[in-house]
Amino acid sequence: MRVPLGNVGHAYIFAGEGTLLAQANAFAKALNCLEGNETPCDSCISCRVFASGNHPDTVYVTPSNATGYSVEDVRNQVVKPMATKPFSYRYKVFILDNAEKLNHQAQNALLKTIEEPAPYGVFLLLTPAIEAMLPTVISRCVVVKYNSNAQAQINEADEAVQTLAREVAETAHKQDILGALALYKKFEPFKENKESLQRLLDMLYTLYGKRIRETGEAHAFRATEAIMYTKQALAANGNFQLAIELMLLKICGCDIPQKVVEF
Repeated sequence: MRVPLGNVGHAYIFAGEGTLLAQANAFAKALNCLEGNETPCDSCISCRVFASGNHPDTVYVTPSNATGYSVEDVRNQVVKPMATKPFSYRYKVFILDNAEKLNHQAQNALLKTIEEPAPYGVFLLLTPAIEAMLPTVISRCVVVKYNSNAQAQINEADEAVQTLAREVAETAHKQDILGALALYKKFEPFKENKESLQRLLDMLYTLYGKRIRETGEAHAFRATEAIMYTKQALAANGNFQLAIELMLLKICGCDIPQKVVEF
């Protein structure tokens, strides 16, 4: 899940079909990731604590009875905790699954907090039935709609990104010059999809950054440097094939003239 850094809203509604809670969890994890990227690194202390299910600044609001959320639920699990600053991280994130079960009184109680949020507060309201939410609540939130087909396509694309990133991280530094150039073919499908390409480069940087911390291997340092050069080159509308091939050559340890490296 990508988080638009520098443009984080204070309230979101994740509406529609699909794994809304999984999307909310990924978003919450990314918000407090210490690496500061648009996707969680899964290796910093915040991400690891989140994965354990005990993140101190993620609050899962739950209804006190089978009929749904009451005003008291909102007051006790949202309003009062919101008065306390985050324990350790940047944001205090409140996740309300099945938000359509907030009765009108509870929604109005929540609305007061959403309208005047603390600077560190972020609300994620999850619902398959957005029509059950009050218009005043909807108007104060960023609405993100999901459907099962679109989510399946997103998951498939993300899996392709993860697979290629792992393959490059595990094999690139073992290749010779011909092996490095052969890997370029696997990057071609991402040429016209800038978002997926950005996720791929971010994931590669994260994987090699983790390896630096764990082993201090020289090729990992080369890789992170090469990936940053590549991101800069592509951001400046540099030649896609040249940028990727030079990145792979550097990761593989091939000697490249300095004038060529400086895209």
